[in-house]
Amino acid sequence: MSAADANSRWMDSTSTLGDRSAYKKVWERQAQDPDVASLAVAGHTDEATLELSARGFIDTLRTTVGLSPSDVILEIGCGIARVGRPLSRECTHWFGADISTGMLRHASDRLKDRPNTTLVELATVGLQEFPRDAFDLVYCTIVFMHLFEWDRYRYVEEAFRVLRPGGHGYFDNFPLDSSHGWNVFIEGSRYPLDRRPAHISMASTREELGIYLRKAGFVDVQVHDLPNELIAATGRKPDC
Repeated sequence: MSAADANSRWMDSTSTLGDRSAYKKVWERQAQDPDVASLAVAGHTDEATLELSARGFIDTLRTTVGLSPSDVILEIGCGIARVGRPLSRECTHWFGADISTGMLRHASDRLKDRPNTTLVELATVGLQEFPRDAFDLVYCTIVFMHLFEWDRYRYVEEAFRVLRPGGHGYFDNFPLDSSHGWNVFIEGSRYPLDRRPAHISMASTREELGIYLRKAGFVDVQVHDLPNELIAATGRKPDC
């Protein structure tokens, strides 16, 4: 399928904003075709570009929270395992969690040669499928833009619960006060009320992301300005 065809099918598969909290329904529709799924979660379908963007994100993790070969890592909203496939080479075990069965099906196809990976379907918002104190790193990238604020905070709270003492959390979004963020905001505002897509991108602020982590119990909270027009909040679960 060409990129143009994938983009057309992606636009045709959208639900309206009234469905935004029905995350499973919304993302199952985006996951019906692998190219449409790739476009929905990464903005492109080319495998080499997916790998390059994932490598860039892994470098961001390395510089903001650190990575160790002994890490057990969880990604919230793993999609098609764009990041998980290369990251699994750099840790002991990588877990990918997603609310969409279809996304996990595509991820499974891409992870067939990665035995140190596990995919878990989420029943609803949260990480109730995982025990507390299980992971060295929990991260969530290119997902908050598709969530309501309450659900963003729920995932931060749950990440804190499932992290081991001393473990790190990472959460990013695009900032409202950047030129890119404002352009996305204005474009979204121009949709007719009854046609705004359920997965339409919504910005964060630096203060918002920092508050989420501090209220959830993280310490050493920092908000980073990233070179790819994102902001990321990071923090550590106290040692005791």
